[in-house]
Amino acid sequence: MQKRTLKKLLCLIVCMWGNFFYAQTVKGKVTSGGANLPGVSVIVQGTKNGTVTDFDGSFVLNNVEPKALLLFSYVGYKNLSIPADTKAIMQIIMVNDLEKLNEVVVIGYGTSKRKDINGAVSSIKASEIQDKPFVSIDQALVGKAAGVNVTQNSGTPGGGISVQIRGITSINGNEPLYVIDGTPVFADKNNETFSFSALGGGNGQTKNSALSGLNISDIETIDILKDASATAIYGANGANGVVLITTKKGKKGKSKFAYETYLGTQEITNTVDVLNLPQYAKYQAKIYSLNGEPVPYQYQKPDLLGNGTNWQDELFRTATMYNHQLSFSGEKEGTRFYTSLNYFDQEGIVLNSDFNRLSMRLNVDSNVKSWLKIGNSLSVSKSSQQVVRNDDRGGLVMNALRQSPELPVRTPDGSYAGPTTGLGSSANEATNPIALSEYNNSTTERFKINGNLFADFTLIKGLVFRTELGYDLNFSKSATFAPKYTLGNVSELLNKSFKQQDQSYYWNIKNYLTYNKTINDKHNFTFLLGQEAQESRYEYISGYRTGEFLNKDFTNLNIGDIDTALNGNGSGRWSMSSYISRLNYSFSDRYSFSASLRADASSNFGPNNKWGYFPSFSGGWTVSNEEFFQPLSNSINYLKFRAGYGLVGNQNIPANRYQTILSLLSSPFGGVSPTIDNLGNPDIKWESLKSFNAGFELAMLNNRVKLDFDYYIKNSSDFLTKQINDESNQSALNYYLNTGEIVTKGIELTLNTRNISTENFNWDTTIIFSKYNNELTSFQGEGKSLLGKVQFDLYTVTRTTEGEPVGQFYGYVTDGLFKNAAELAAGPTQETGTGIGDIRFKDLNGDGKIDSKDQAPIGSAIPDFTYAFTNNFKYKNLSLSVVLTGSQGNQIYNFTRHYTDGIYPGFGDRFGNVSTQAMRAFEPGVNENTDVPRITLNDPNGNGRISNRFVEDGSYLRIQNVSLSYDLPNKIFDNSFISKVRLYVNVQNLYTFTKYTGFDPALGNLDQNITLSGIDLGRYPVPRTTSVGVNLEF
Repeated sequence: MQKRTLKKLLCLIVCMWGNFFYAQTVKGKVTSGGANLPGVSVIVQGTKNGTVTDFDGSFVLNNVEPKALLLFSYVGYKNLSIPADTKAIMQIIMVNDLEKLNEVVVIGYGTSKRKDINGAVSSIKASEIQDKPFVSIDQALVGKAAGVNVTQNSGTPGGGISVQIRGITSINGNEPLYVIDGTPVFADKNNETFSFSALGGGNGQTKNSALSGLNISDIETIDILKDASATAIYGANGANGVVLITTKKGKKGKSKFAYETYLGTQEITNTVDVLNLPQYAKYQAKIYSLNGEPVPYQYQKPDLLGNGTNWQDELFRTATMYNHQLSFSGEKEGTRFYTSLNYFDQEGIVLNSDFNRLSMRLNVDSNVKSWLKIGNSLSVSKSSQQVVRNDDRGGLVMNALRQSPELPVRTPDGSYAGPTTGLGSSANEATNPIALSEYNNSTTERFKINGNLFADFTLIKGLVFRTELGYDLNFSKSATFAPKYTLGNVSELLNKSFKQQDQSYYWNIKNYLTYNKTINDKHNFTFLLGQEAQESRYEYISGYRTGEFLNKDFTNLNIGDIDTALNGNGSGRWSMSSYISRLNYSFSDRYSFSASLRADASSNFGPNNKWGYFPSFSGGWTVSNEEFFQPLSNSINYLKFRAGYGLVGNQNIPANRYQTILSLLSSPFGGVSPTIDNLGNPDIKWESLKSFNAGFELAMLNNRVKLDFDYYIKNSSDFLTKQINDESNQSALNYYLNTGEIVTKGIELTLNTRNISTENFNWDTTIIFSKYNNELTSFQGEGKSLLGKVQFDLYTVTRTTEGEPVGQFYGYVTDGLFKNAAELAAGPTQETGTGIGDIRFKDLNGDGKIDSKDQAPIGSAIPDFTYAFTNNFKYKNLSLSVVLTGSQGNQIYNFTRHYTDGIYPGFGDRFGNVSTQAMRAFEPGVNENTDVPRITLNDPNGNGRISNRFVEDGSYLRIQNVSLSYDLPNKIFDNSFISKVRLYVNVQNLYTFTKYTGFDPALGNLDQNITLSGIDLGRYPVPRTTSVGVNLEF
């Protein structure tokens, strides 16, 4: 036993001495460009033995075996693998990894290395938007790029998105051009889910996103062209910026199957404070007393009542959403392929609203010959969207806010309850929103095909000819039904059915030559010359009838009453022929220059102004590559100045407005009669946008800090507006006219920092800041101003005049309340019924009376600035991403308060519910220290007129997205067909810090109208979404 123990001890000693002789210490220093590099990871290959360099770049690594390889890694630098040297202090020199600068960026009709781009271009990779439950790709742009403002017009599933690049460019729409794999995608002029307006209501924010048919999991990169020097190559379609979307392609290596799925829940983030039943009873008791009427028994003891019906709780639900994606990709014998199949389903948080989509994609490209490459990109999708009426007085959200908590959802017999006191018979009055959500149905089914075919011919070295056919086909059918019903004393007397079918076709053909030549490794030229032709056609047909036999499940118009039949039909077409050219030149990675010229001839304009010419110029100087800059290279790793100027156009008006257009209407005497629909103006011409951009790119502190800065000026002139030759005449004619000019100035800043970078832990931060202002510098249209009207054009909320921003809120200015008779007597003359406790309005023109001449600007939806703050953390296989977004200084016109403040019965009635603020109404001797006017039955003072009382601060800070993911270790699947597993949890729209009293301060443009930005008419709230998912690769 003792001998065995002695042998073991001798073996241990021999091993220890062997380790002493063979495992030794390595010392060294890591530098780059003469500067010490702290934080470099040094690890012995194949082991966990490692360290990091200290502040002067030095490292000491023990227990290193002879002939071991040391791996050196540092973010922003190329990895090194060097044999260990135990005899001397190792001197390691690391080289900047220029992969980011050499990154290929899609710029339209070609690509370019990022270092050679002089325009304002932002890029988003697939990794930045993965694991997030976005319905459409435009939602993924939130907080990702400076100068790109994204707001969700509605929380309805599949609803529209407002995207503005660098502020307001035109009155006729500010949405950018989307280009998917080279094929433009245009938002349909009539892409609404039809049509509550056809049934006497309002469509609200039912416009469908132009990209709702695109599966986000198919996206590889998104490149955003922001200034005219970058977008001028798109000519007439580039005024509002261009979003270039590149979908996934097959990659070299083993073919790969991937399956992605997630399940999510959605819920409302907050509710609006309205009265519960005891509060409502107290409020109603005051109204009865003011009217000299006896207070009903049920209102005399409010504390004995329960809370009543919480209509917001009844209307909003916890909704589900789920997504399944299966893809297969790879490369074999020069042919790359990617195909996917996706199904997405989303319930809405409002009852009876939902969206689902089935889509597939097939991308293939093949090197058929050494001189020939062919390929295609094909996407097919089918979607169904059901919407509910919102964004007007008869919408479900507005009804949920206005309906009395005294009313139950259902009567004892199980039927839906309705108000029995005080309300009229119009369906526009507040009634049971739960019943309306079931009664009124509007569904649209869409079928989309988008893609292109291309062939590249290499004629000689460096010279490639490409021919390309792109297409975008859209087919939709909509059905809306509203039944007759009686809910208490609110009645709808007729069954109404409306149907519409739409189809649009877009195609383009491009043929262009690209020549690339490098001389002496210093001079690089890329020249492009080409031609493009494109055309878009649109047609619709619709029908409407009422009828006794129509019902929710059987809405065939043939069984409707023919005497109530209304039919509609229309079509449109535009086409354009273009020539394009571009020259890119760079010298020795120091100087770069780009120039382009595009000529467009559009069918939208007459022979006087058919052609538009759109040039651009840009230049860049990479100072950090100059010899004289080298002494500074230790602290400043990269510095480039760039500037650009360009001219682009806009033709976003209905087709053929330069011609007089006739419509045929049924004549009461039989047959048809023509009427003028548009008075032709042969002199209308292109909207013109001149843009100047200057900026710089900076990297410092060993590339740990990177800064991009841009300053821009945009001058949009000759913008087109629809005019009426005599507003006082019902037979007045419409016509289009070039009327004015808008100037926009702004700055953008993007700061990226690498805070911590070690072998196991990384933390980086991105800060985005954007600010702009605009001004209508001239306007020659009718009335010398642009009016923004809501509620069937009954109320003017915004007015845009010369010298002021676009879409400015316009109304009366309040000056507190009349607190006593003396103040009332000393104040200006307002209305004959003005009394103590009413709002005092400012007499701005000093004539002693309050009238329309005292209206003035009262606020603006344009923010002082917007920002985003993103932090990405990674510890081994665990990743956490937190995105904050915010807006400061924007204002909101809260139109819902016209209904819920309890001061304007013209908008509602005395029995409707009101906000909790109404309980603070002025009462002489009881509650005089308040800003809420007295309770009245008919608002004799006009307290509810358009005024700054309803303008609120819309500033906010939002926790936009929190994503936590974990990649399972690959060794788990060593003997499995599974190669990768990623698990994640994501929360979208987690919480919003704001003073706004409505549902959500991040409002877009009402009905996509730029003059109606920031107006809340009972918008469908954007929900909080929590999802869990898994990504598998095989």
